[in-house]
Amino acid sequence: MSFYTSLTGLNSATSQLAVTSNNIANVGTSGFKRSRADFGDIFSTSPLQKSSSNIGQGVLLKQVSQEFTQGNISTSGNSLDLAITGDGFFPLKTPDGLQDVYTRNGTFTLNDQNNVVNSTGQRLVAASVDSSGKADLTNLNPLTIPPKTIGDAVETTKIQLGLNLPADSALITTDFDRTNPNTYNKSTALTVYDSGGNGYLATVYYAKTQNATIDSPFSKWQTYFFVGDTQVEPALQQATDAVGSKLFVNKYGDVLPKGDPRVVPSSGTTEMFSLDQLTDIRASSPATAVGSPLTSAHFTGGALVGATSGTLSFQILVDGAAQAQTIDYALQEGDSDPQALATRLEIQINNLLGSLPDTLDDPNTVNINEFQKNARYGVTVNFDPDKATFTISSGTTGDTSSIDISQANDKAIALMGLAPSDDLSVAASTSEALRGKTSLPAVLRGDIMTINTAKSVLVTSANKDFLVSVDGIAANIELPFPTIYTNIDAFATALQDKINGIVDPATGRKVSGVTVSFDTKTKQLTFSTGTTGNNAAIQVSGSADWGLGNTEMQFGATTEWKKLAQFTENGALQFVKNGTQTEDPTGLTDKTEWWPVYLDRGELSFDLTGKTVSPLTNMPFETAFLQGGKGALTMSIDFTKSTQYSSAFAVLSQYQDGAPEGELMGLDIGPDGLVNATYSNGSQVSLGKIVLANFSSPSGLRQVGDASYLAEAASGVAKIGEAGSAGFGSIRAGATERANVDLTQELVDLITAQRNFQANAKAIETSSTMTSAIINIRS
Repeated sequence: MSFYTSLTGLNSATSQLAVTSNNIANVGTSGFKRSRADFGDIFSTSPLQKSSSNIGQGVLLKQVSQEFTQGNISTSGNSLDLAITGDGFFPLKTPDGLQDVYTRNGTFTLNDQNNVVNSTGQRLVAASVDSSGKADLTNLNPLTIPPKTIGDAVETTKIQLGLNLPADSALITTDFDRTNPNTYNKSTALTVYDSGGNGYLATVYYAKTQNATIDSPFSKWQTYFFVGDTQVEPALQQATDAVGSKLFVNKYGDVLPKGDPRVVPSSGTTEMFSLDQLTDIRASSPATAVGSPLTSAHFTGGALVGATSGTLSFQILVDGAAQAQTIDYALQEGDSDPQALATRLEIQINNLLGSLPDTLDDPNTVNINEFQKNARYGVTVNFDPDKATFTISSGTTGDTSSIDISQANDKAIALMGLAPSDDLSVAASTSEALRGKTSLPAVLRGDIMTINTAKSVLVTSANKDFLVSVDGIAANIELPFPTIYTNIDAFATALQDKINGIVDPATGRKVSGVTVSFDTKTKQLTFSTGTTGNNAAIQVSGSADWGLGNTEMQFGATTEWKKLAQFTENGALQFVKNGTQTEDPTGLTDKTEWWPVYLDRGELSFDLTGKTVSPLTNMPFETAFLQGGKGALTMSIDFTKSTQYSSAFAVLSQYQDGAPEGELMGLDIGPDGLVNATYSNGSQVSLGKIVLANFSSPSGLRQVGDASYLAEAASGVAKIGEAGSAGFGSIRAGATERANVDLTQELVDLITAQRNFQANAKAIETSSTMTSAIINIRS
C-alpha cells in the first residue's frame, strides 16, 4: 500500500507543479487571477476497524481555485483599456449574444460594427443613460461607439459677421458682377450647412454706394449674398430701434417704435415707405388765405390806388373759432404802401382776436361744458409785390390750422383782392398731411423762487418791477405795492394780466395770450407766449425773489415734418400685404395712421462715427434653393457688430449656427463608467454607462479561458450595479489590471512541489527495495 500512497503524492506534486507553472506562464496576462491547488488526504476505515491504528492512503487534488485579489494597474495609450479597482467583473456577451461572460481583463477595441469587444469578439455590456447620466440597469446592451453622429446635423439659419469696412473705400457706381472685382469693394466667405449636414460655400460681397454728406450723414454699402453660384435675394425688412422694436411712421414722418403708446400698428394692406426716403423735410406752415392779384387800376407803381381813405371790412374765422369776427379797418395816410397796410391790418386783427373773452361754462346746463377759448394769436398779413397779392395766415401751423375770409366790402376787394374765392378758405386737414404739425410757443422758466410760496405772497418796492419783452414788444411794468396776494397763483394771475396789458406805443400792438403759471414742485414761474413758431419770443426779468434775476430770451420753434413718398419699384407704387411686398393695392384702407417703415433691401448704413445705423437686427434673406434639388436654406445675417473705420478691412468675428455630422474626436470614460463621446461638430453624447457584475462567491466561477468566467451555482447569480456604488469597484480608463501573480511566491511553490515530488519518488524507491528484499528472502 505504501507504493500507491507515494504514487498519489507524486500525482499531487505534479498537479502542484502544473498549477504553479500555469501561474508563471500567465504572469503577463491582463486580468489573470492566480490559481491555487487545494489538496486533501485520503483516509478510509470501516466501523469494525480501530481508527487509531488506521493509516492514511495518500493525497487527493480536491480543486483548483482562483484568488481574486487586486492586481497592479498599468497605464496605456488606449482609452478603451479599462481596469477595475475593487470588486467586480466586466459583463460581456458572446458574439452570438446567447451567453453571458465575465472578466477582469479590460483590454477592449472596436469591431467593424463599432461595438466595444475583447480579443475574442465578446461585446462589453453597458446600461443606457438619461440626459443627467443616470443609468437604467434594466436596459443593458452591448456598448456601441459611433464614429460619426447621426441626426446631429444642424441647418444654418443665422450668420453673424462682424466686419470693419474701410471708411476710405471708393464708391462703386457700376452694376454688380461677382466675376469682376471692380464692381465690389470686399468679400467674405464661409461654409453653411443644410439639414443633412452637407456644406456649401457662402460668399458675401460688399459695394460702397454712398459717402456721408451734410444732407445725408450716412455711409451706405450694398451687400450681395451667394450660396454656391446661386444669388440669394435680401428679404423685406422692417426698420427697428436699438433694442429691436419695430418702427412705424405717421403721416408727418414721425418714426416711433411699436412699444410707444401713440403707435397703433396697421393691418392688412398698407402703402410701403422706406426709411431712407424720409428726407423731404419741411417746415410746418399756417393755413393761408390768398387774395386775388390786384389789378393795375388799384395797384400801380408799387402803390395802392385810393388807399388813403375809407374803410376795409371783412370777416375772419381762424383755427376753428366758434364765430367769425368782423374787421373794420379805417384807411389812413401811408396805407398806399401795401407793406404798411399789411402791418397795420395785422396789428388790428391780432388786437381784436387776442382780446376775445373765453366762453364760460353755464352752470345751469347739465352734462354740457360750454367752455371755449375764443382768443386767437399771431395772425400774419403779408403782401407779395411780385404777384400783387395779399395773404392772411392763421397764427398756428399744421393741419389743425384753418382760416376763412368772407363778407369783404368793395374797398377790401379792390385793395386786397378779397373777392369771394376758394383761395380765401382753408379748412383743417383731418387725413392728408398738408401743412405739418403745430409749432411751439416760446417758454421761459425762471429760477427757483427764494421766497416762501406756501402762504401769502408780498409785493414790495424791492420786487415790484419787471422788464418784459414779448414778440419784439418791450416794456417795464410794476405790480401795485405793497400788495399781499393770498397765494402764489393769485400773484401769477396778476402778473399775467399786467403782461397782457402791454401796448407798443409806436404801433399800438397789444401783447396777448401770455400765460404765467407756478410749478409747486420745482418752485419756478413759467411764462408761455400765445404765439408760436420761430418768431415767438419772451423774456421776463425781475427780482430774485421771483426767480427772475438771471433769465434770458427764449424763443419758440416752428416744427418740421417729413413729406411721405410711397416707395416705388420699376415705376410702380409698392404695397405691403401681410409682410410681403406687392404691387396689388387690394385691401388698402384709409384708416391707417401708422405705417411700417422698411429698410432698403441688403443695405448697410453707418453714421459719422463708424457705428452701425441700420440694420440693427438680423438682415433676412429669401429662401435659397440649392442646386441639384438638394433642398433649401432660409438664412439671416447679423451685421450689427460691424463698423466703418478708417482702418483696413477686417473680419472681426464670424459665426454661423449650422453644423455638419460630427466625426469622433475623443472618448471619455469616467470612474463611474459613464462613456462620453466628443465629436468634431461640438456635440457631446453620453453613449451609456459601463456596469459591473459581482457574485456572492467569485471563487465559484467557472474558468473558460482568456481570463473569462461563467457563472455557476457555486458562484451565485450575477448582481449588476454601477461602478463606484456599494459592493462595486471603480473603473479607470486608459489602464489595465495586471495579473496578480507573485513570481517570487510562485518560484518558492515550484521548489516546494519539486521537493515533494522527489520525496514521494524516494518513498516509492524505498518501497520497491523492501519488496525486492522480501522476494529475495524466499529465494
